[in-house]
Amino acid sequence: MSGKVIVFFVLAVLLTIFTFQNQIQINIKFFHWEIIDVPLVVVLLSGLIFGFLLAMMMQLPRIIKLKKELKKVVTELEKSEEIVADKDEDVNSQGVSMGSEYQGGFFNE
Repeated sequence: MSGKVIVFFVLAVLLTIFTFQNQIQINIKFFHWEIIDVPLVVVLLSGLIFGFLLAMMMQLPRIIKLKKELKKVVTELEKSEEIVADKDEDVNSQGVSMGSEYQGGFFNE
C-alpha cells in the first residue's frame, strides 16, 4: 500500500475514535437562534470544515492571479519557441545558437 492510503486509514480511525468519544449533546445559541441537542462532534467538525473553506476562499484570488500569470508565461514561451523554430540555425538544449557552420560535435572530423 502507498503511504497516502496508510495515512488516510490512520486519520479515518482517529476520526472514528474522536466521534465516539465526543457524543455529548450541547445547545448552540447564535444571536436569536438556538439549536438544541446537537452532538459536540458535529459542531467541532462543522467548525473545522468552515475554517478550511474560509482559508481556501482567502487564497482564491491569489490562485486565480497565479494561473493567469502562468498562462501568460506559457503563451510567451510558445511564441519564443515559434520564433526559434523559424530560424534555420541549430540550437542546443541551453538555447545557444551553434551557427550555420556547426558540424555536430567536439570529436567529429
